[in-house]
This record gives sequence, C-alpha cells and structure tokens, in this order.
Amino acid sequence: RRRRRRAPLLVATPHQSSTADSPTFQQTRPLLNITMLATIGYGVASFVIAFVLAALLGSDGGALSKEFPWQFRLAAACRTPVLMLIVVPLSFIRGKYTLARRRLRRYLRGPGGKAAAIRHAAHVDSISEQLRAWDRGGRKRKLRTARSNWAAMSTKLGSNKEECNQIALGHMNEILDVDEDGLTLTCEPGVTMGELTDELLPLGLMLQSHIEMESITIGGLAMGFGIETNSHKVGLFQESVLEYEFVDSHGRRHSVTKDQPELFYALPWSYGTVGFLTSLKVKLLRTQPYVRVEYLPTSSAAELTSQLQRLAALGEGQAPDFLEATLYDRDNAVIQAGYFDARPSTAAPLNRINVWYKPFYYRHVETALRSGAFQESIPLQHFLHRFTRSIFWELEDMIPFSNHPLYRALWGWLGPPEVSLLKLAQGPVIRRASVYAHVVQESIMPLWRLPEGIAKFDDWFGAYPLLVFPVRIFDHSSETGGSSGLLTPRAAEIEQGEASGLWVDLGAYGVPRAVREGAVWDAKENIRAMEHWTREVGGWQALYTDIFCTPTELRQMFDFSLLDKARKRHDGVDAFPEVYDKVKSEAGISDLSAELAAERAAAKKGTAAGRRSQSAATSVKSPPRRRSRSRSPRPIRG
Repeated sequence: RRRRRRAPLLVATPHQSSTADSPTFQQTRPLLNITMLATIGYGVASFVIAFVLAALLGSDGGALSKEFPWQFRLAAACRTPVLMLIVVPLSFIRGKYTLARRRLRRYLRGPGGKAAAIRHAAHVDSISEQLRAWDRGGRKRKLRTARSNWAAMSTKLGSNKEECNQIALGHMNEILDVDEDGLTLTCEPGVTMGELTDELLPLGLMLQSHIEMESITIGGLAMGFGIETNSHKVGLFQESVLEYEFVDSHGRRHSVTKDQPELFYALPWSYGTVGFLTSLKVKLLRTQPYVRVEYLPTSSAAELTSQLQRLAALGEGQAPDFLEATLYDRDNAVIQAGYFDARPSTAAPLNRINVWYKPFYYRHVETALRSGAFQESIPLQHFLHRFTRSIFWELEDMIPFSNHPLYRALWGWLGPPEVSLLKLAQGPVIRRASVYAHVVQESIMPLWRLPEGIAKFDDWFGAYPLLVFPVRIFDHSSETGGSSGLLTPRAAEIEQGEASGLWVDLGAYGVPRAVREGAVWDAKENIRAMEHWTREVGGWQALYTDIFCTPTELRQMFDFSLLDKARKRHDGVDAFPEVYDKVKSEAGISDLSAELAAERAAAKKGTAAGRRSQSAATSVKSPPRRRSRSRSPRPIRG
C-alpha cells in the first residue's frame, strides 16, 4: 500500500531565532513595559479622579439621616460616579446590542405572515407542554413566569418566585401581523414599546395607547397598567385590546373577545393570575409626522383642574389628541396640549426634543412658567418617548448635573441608565432603605378631586415635579351584568348620558421633602394614608409600585368579582398566586403584622357580634323595619 507522507515538523534552528530573542527587541522590551504600565496607570488615575470629582459634585449621602444603614449612605455617596462611569456606559452597550439583535431578528423572520403564525403555534405548544408536564406532576407548586424580576418594569427587586414552578416565556417576542387597513396589530406579549415604535411609525401608525417607556412590554401593559397622554380620549391601554390569547393551567389555549364579556373584562390588571398570555390583538391609530404642542402655564391647582376639564370636554376635532400636565410645586404647573400636524409652521417651529444635547423635556416645559404660553412642533417619535432620556425626572436625582450643558455634551450621547440595571445593582439592604428614601407612587382619582389630591401629595411626599395624566375610565357593567373588572368606576362619577367619566393619574417620582432635609420619611405611614384616601374617593393605586395595603384593603380598592369567577372557571385558584401575592413587595420591605392582626380581631369580633345579633333576633320577635334607600348627598365639586 502507498503510505501517506507526513509533513516535516518545523523545528527552529540556532540560525532561525525568533524576533523576541533579537538584541533589538531585548533592548526595547523595558521601554514597552514602562509604556504599558504608564498607560494603565494613567487610565486608573483618570478613572479615580473622575470618580471622586463626580462623587463630590453629585452625591448627597451626607444629607441623609443617620437612621439609614451605613451601606445605603455609602451607596448614596457613590451613586453618581457609579452610574456615570459604569452603569450608563453598560446601558449604552446593552441598548445598542438589543437594538441590533431585534433588527436582525426582524430581518431574518420577515414581516409576519404564514411563517410567523407557524412559529407562534410552536411557541404556544412549548408553553402548553411545560404546563401539561406540571399538571401531570400533581400541580404541586404555583405557576409563575421564569423572567427575572430585575428585568421587569416595577419597583420590586425580589420576585416572590422562589417556591414557584417557573414557565419559560422568553421566546414570545414576535410581531405576528400589522393590518394597515383594519388598523389592528397582533403580536406576542414580549414585544416592547421600542420595537413597536420602529415597526409602526414608518407606516404612519401607532398603538391606540402608545406607552412612553421603550422597554415596557405590551403583555405587561395588557395584564397590568398602561396609560398615556391620549388616555383622556381613549382610556387606559386595556380599552385598545380586541382579543386576548392565553394558555390555562392545563395547557389549553383560549381566545377571548368581547363576545365573552365576563372573562374579557376580568383579564386587565389580573397580572397573569388566570393563565399565561400568548398573544394580543389591539387597535391602531393613523398618525401625522408631527405633534404641535401648546404649553399653557397655570398658577393654582383649581385653575389646573378647570383647564384640564375644559380641554378634555371639547368635542371631536377640537379636543387635544394628547393632554397632560407637569406640576412643579403645589401651585404652578404647565399643561401640554398636543395636536397631530403634518408639518411645522412659523407659529410652531420645529424642536427635536430628544436629540442628546438638548435640555431634558420637562425642564424645557418648565420655561413656560417664566416666558408664558408658547407652542412648537415635535417629531412624533420624539414626542412619544419624550421622557426617556431623563427617566421622567428621576435622572437628576441620581446624577444631579445630568441636565448641565457640559454633561449633555460629553455624556448625553450615551443615554440614560437602564432601569433594569439600576435594580440589578441593588442588594436587599439598599433596596429596603431606598423605599424609605425615595417615592414612586401613582393614584388615579376623579378629576374634580385633583386639587385635594395635590394638597395631600404635598403633605405625604413633597416630591416634585408631579405627573398629571387625565384618563377616561369606561363603565362596562352593562355588558357583564354588574362589573367592569378590577377597575369598576362608581356610578356617581359617570358623566350623564355617557358610559365613562374623567379621572386623573397623579404620579410622584423622586426624593421626598423630608429626606432632602435630612429627616426621616415614614414610607409606610404616608403610602398607607395615600392608599386609604384613594380607596375613599373611588380611585385606584398603580400596582407596579411598592404597596403597603393588606390583601383585604386591596380587595376594597379593586373589584375582584369577575376575576375570582374566571380563576375558578379556568382552574387558576390552585395554579396561580393571587394578584396581591404577585404585586406585593418582597419580604422585609414593610411590616404589616399589626394591621393584619387588627383585621383578624375585627373579623372575629364581627363574627361574634353577628352570632349575638342572630340569637337576639330569634328570641325577640319585633316587626320588621323598612330600610331607607336614600343616598347621602354627593360632595360639591370644587
């Protein structure tokens, strides 16, 4: 047989010495080492100098009360340089990677169609198989998604998922269909607002409720809370949903429309306690390239309320397409009334508000308090995500000089830190302390209650600016025979001849006044006071925030009647946690043992009183009394 010849091994000979052994290289090696060490030393020194300078200019750890743990005060002292030098660059890199990945994914998948439907069916089958396996295994633990809580848009760090069976849903992130003629969108729940902006705006379309924050998923809005500045006309995000598709605890697939009203209206704000959402069909709106925004300053809470009521009540074609206000102190606010427009004009010049070197939008709006009313034209994409760069107004609390022209020029192009990375950097001690040093709360109240709400927010929080979003709440009780779902409005608040009424979402994000002054702010006491007042006036609390109510108090605020029926009908009671268990803060944030004990004592006392009353009724026969059906008069609107 013919043998294959092997290539000879190359062996260096004394005459083939490497470059590294040459006399010239040996002479230059010390110089190269010195240069490398000098470069590293220069980089480390520059980082240290920048870190110390940013800490001196931006940190307020010294102003914090000594009641806070030392770990939190140290984190507060180092917060600005850590964010500026580490978190912001990482967020920029992650954002670019995410953008490139989703555009590549969209390019490879193509624009919906039959292939997308086939992939979606496979996605749903994979979820169903996980659930059937859990069902066959004896349904031993509650079901939750496998998504980490730090990646979710809520204030919670812990997930409360440790003892649950976690179902993988991370692959549910495809846009399935855009019907330009029928003005509908069908997509999976993991699609984000940023992806939908990229997809829809070039087509001259947007969601009926196109939410501000780019990383929020459409599934989170559908099963939770979604509001925008056109909500004074179209209501909350849930009003845009035409069809829900979900998989129940047995792995069965359900498609739900308004033809099944009790189940359809049970799903908003249910937080996935009936099944796992697998797709949505929602309404779209046709758009114009620009939004003409009128800035109208007001000087009292009463004037602000009156102007919002007037603008929201204007007829079709006159009412603003977008309506909101930003409140800069207890009295002074600026209303932003936006109207779709085809092009800028001399009266409303172009302003690309989200260019990285521009002042933050809320600071730009504030100039109307000094200069008076004015108007301008803003590109639609800039307007839809107008608070992204400043995370509403939170970024200046984290990096106090972030709106300074020098910071914007040198660092602004990197963008803001990602909320998910901010949460990931917290530990349990810092997370707990931050609840008592920082407020994120929203109360949805009847619009005529706004002056009272502003005064109370000032007392409870003293954090400014405040977000003011008017919102129309629709009454669907006639469709279900008694309930509109978790957000069932009081009949007294429904406008005469209408099936809806005007509420307003008042939001506080920032450092409370007491903390800024070096005092202690009691988060539990103040937030519980807000929750109590919100229940009392027929409003609702945003549940992505840290709640301090008990399960009983939550049920007093929200109408669980439809959801309870749906959970029983679809075998969700033993499969999924209660809404309260999904939205409550992690252990150690708030101690409600005294409140829970008081509720148990009151229930026990009430039961004993009921038994005594029943005993007395059977022993003493008295003529029955006719109950009065008169109602207490409604408060005069201010």
